[in-house]
Amino acid sequence: MINALKKDGLGKNIAIMGLGTLLAQGINVLIQPLLSRIFPASDLGIYTFVISVANILIPIASLKLDLLIVSEKDDMRAQYITDICVLACFFVAFGLFFFLIVCKIFFPNVVLLQYGSLIYFAPILVLTNGLRFLFISYNNRYKEYKLISKLEALRELVRAAIQTASGFLIFGAQGLLAGYAVAPVLGYRLQMKRYFQGLKNRPRITFSQIKGLLIRGRKQIMFIMPAQLINSFSSSLVTMMIGALFSASALGYYSMGVRVLDVPIMFISSNVSKVCFQRICESVSESQPISKTIAKLVLILSAVSIATFGVVFLAAVPLCELIFGQGYGIAGSYIRCLCLMYAMRLVATSFSGSFTAFGKQKYELFLNVALVLAAFIVYGLSIACSWPMESFLKAIGFGYSIMYACMLAGVLCCCFKFDRQLKSL
Repeated sequence: MINALKKDGLGKNIAIMGLGTLLAQGINVLIQPLLSRIFPASDLGIYTFVISVANILIPIASLKLDLLIVSEKDDMRAQYITDICVLACFFVAFGLFFFLIVCKIFFPNVVLLQYGSLIYFAPILVLTNGLRFLFISYNNRYKEYKLISKLEALRELVRAAIQTASGFLIFGAQGLLAGYAVAPVLGYRLQMKRYFQGLKNRPRITFSQIKGLLIRGRKQIMFIMPAQLINSFSSSLVTMMIGALFSASALGYYSMGVRVLDVPIMFISSNVSKVCFQRICESVSESQPISKTIAKLVLILSAVSIATFGVVFLAAVPLCELIFGQGYGIAGSYIRCLCLMYAMRLVATSFSGSFTAFGKQKYELFLNVALVLAAFIVYGLSIACSWPMESFLKAIGFGYSIMYACMLAGVLCCCFKFDRQLKSL
């Protein structure tokens, strides 16, 4: 199976992306024990809460039109789609800022504002990180995987430096958020080099072209964007629910646990998803079969996921005490509640965006609506039954695991159906 992936170049591209993410996440992992010792758990909780709000909009800052940059056949049209995505990032960030101002005036006691003015970091995070991911899609179109990998590692290094300095200077949650906001800006010039070269040698986009491309990408806006928004909301919703049900310190312990669980996701699925999406789009465009390659990759990822999160489950409590310091065994117990969900998530999210290639965006929307409904059901049960934190997390993990399994099954069905259609031609 691995040899098959090597032959078609998929394994090589995944390895290149994986190396960059290994460096980036290596820096992230190494800095966490220091941050847990120089920041109180409550500051880490506030930091996680604000990031969770921003993370609702960061993935859809480009209205999910950035996926079309990768799949678009015509280079000029891809350039114009990128223009629209840049404008969308600014629009979405400003929209969040305006929304927060309205909440401050009319709903001052809303949960979003429970940590005061720090929430206004969220629009900045949306803008800087939205542009970062937009141009990762642009680089992905041209298979510039080495560039993506180098910049991701360098950005993590800068973020770690800013946050560490902030801790020693006792800047609190503000310093943590500043590092997260500023780091993505590093590397824009390199990421945008090809784009700016194209910008100099082509006519500027017109209003009629914007209108036409928005109509062309209406499925992205109507189905994939809401699906991603709901998916991001479902992930951030857990953090906000913990903030509402439990203390900032509990949220801080949870955040450190999630950082441990996110390492395999960031290292494996985030890179596999970019390469797989590009390959699926290419295969669909060129009418080439794809199901065998994807099925083999699912088996490999499943084996890796089970082994990885099995070890994490067994070692979580003593490992957290050792890495993060005394008292962080609590984070380890939270990790154990979520291992099943993250094992399913690693495999399923490795094929993120794949429904776009098959024109089945509505399926992704339905599945993500189900994720949000599952979270609200668990939230209601938690209030009614006065569940402790561990019970809340176990219920969330079980509900989300079912949804991720359905998501993966849907992608596989699309691949096999596409191959059957090719054979019938």
